[in-house]
Amino acid sequence: MSFGLVCGNFKSTDVARRIFGPEQTIQAQMTVEAALARVQARMGIIPQYACDEINKKAHVELLDEAEYTRQYAITNHPLVCLIRVFSDICEGDAGEYIHYGTTTQDIIDTANMLQLKQAYEIIQDKVRSLRERIAQMARQYRDTVIMGRTNDQQAMPITLGFKMATWVDELDRSIARLEESKERIFVGSFFGAVGTLASLEERGIEIQQELMKELGLGDSRIMWFASRDRFAELVSNLCILTNTLGRIGNEVYNNQRSEVNELSEGFAPGKVGSSTMPHKRNPVIPSEIVSYARLIRTTMVEALTSMESTNERDVRAIGMESEYLARCCCLADAALDRSILLMRDLEVHDSAIRRNLDLLGGLVYTEALMMRLSKEYGRLEAHEILYELAQQAISENRNFREILLNDQRVSAKLTKKDLDQIMDPAHYVGLSGYFVDKIAGTN
Repeated sequence: MSFGLVCGNFKSTDVARRIFGPEQTIQAQMTVEAALARVQARMGIIPQYACDEINKKAHVELLDEAEYTRQYAITNHPLVCLIRVFSDICEGDAGEYIHYGTTTQDIIDTANMLQLKQAYEIIQDKVRSLRERIAQMARQYRDTVIMGRTNDQQAMPITLGFKMATWVDELDRSIARLEESKERIFVGSFFGAVGTLASLEERGIEIQQELMKELGLGDSRIMWFASRDRFAELVSNLCILTNTLGRIGNEVYNNQRSEVNELSEGFAPGKVGSSTMPHKRNPVIPSEIVSYARLIRTTMVEALTSMESTNERDVRAIGMESEYLARCCCLADAALDRSILLMRDLEVHDSAIRRNLDLLGGLVYTEALMMRLSKEYGRLEAHEILYELAQQAISENRNFREILLNDQRVSAKLTKKDLDQIMDPAHYVGLSGYFVDKIAGTN
């Protein structure tokens, strides 16, 4: 069967294989039809025998796939073909009560919400697992001094735990977004042809409320055939989450450069980086995460575009959803799987970290020196002195410490021991440890 929510060729094992795909989508639609029959039977709207038969046969594997495909070719309609083959496998006249008093968009939207809710919950569980892994690493490397960088240039020392704590904090916001928006997003639809419940009148609201309880979804205050903001919010949440993962992947990707080499994805014998250069250890997993983050951004454009519906329903907008919604979920799931793997096996290279801390010969301590000398000269004059000496060190490719010791303005106020203390990276990481404890907790 070739219809329904489908995913691309991403490394999404759980969401792509278990939730999205033709059979899963059709099963979700049958699940909604069966639940509707149960509610209507309880209310005396359809016979109980019909409800029992509909529910007995509400399994996609019982359908005649060839007949489904044939009916689709005849009807060119995504749900009528299902209703016909579903009805055919029901005994007696039970099939006549399938889809009673509802409309295609009700079933499709509600079925889609069931699938999306399943995907969302898998993603939520994985985000929490990733968050706990990174928090554990932040605690582990709480006091590991590493060079902080701004604009890809060495700036001042921080700790590796502090860097990781910013990842945890960002993930925490995504976890909160995912949870806080569930009530708004995951609602079903039961409103009839144009959303007024005209076919069922006073029974319609009761059926709607009972159906959503049956399915574990919220009920909307009014029809939303043309209001697709819920899908846009879902996509927004997943785009933000996946681009947080992209930032983490990009950090490792850049840190794995030979000239930096402070962090890298895990290596095991047999893992190959290049077909022609045997020495290569390429950042494959980080690059995949970044690629997924870049790809998922396109779904945000599509979700916002699908909000441009006209009148009470617009299939031009709705027709986009079967592709971009599944793709968005699969990309987020794939990025999470790769991020969990990356963090599980992440390598931290202490020797490279120590080497890079002294790469600029002490230039990164100009702020610390300025704050110390400002007590003697005032802040502006201290800044001018250190600016002059720092630029001299860079232009002449000389050791900054040596220049400081030979400058009378500095040596008159600071001894060699003072300089050693100020230019010790461990003494200028600020409140790095405090922030790690605040965000990631303590061991």
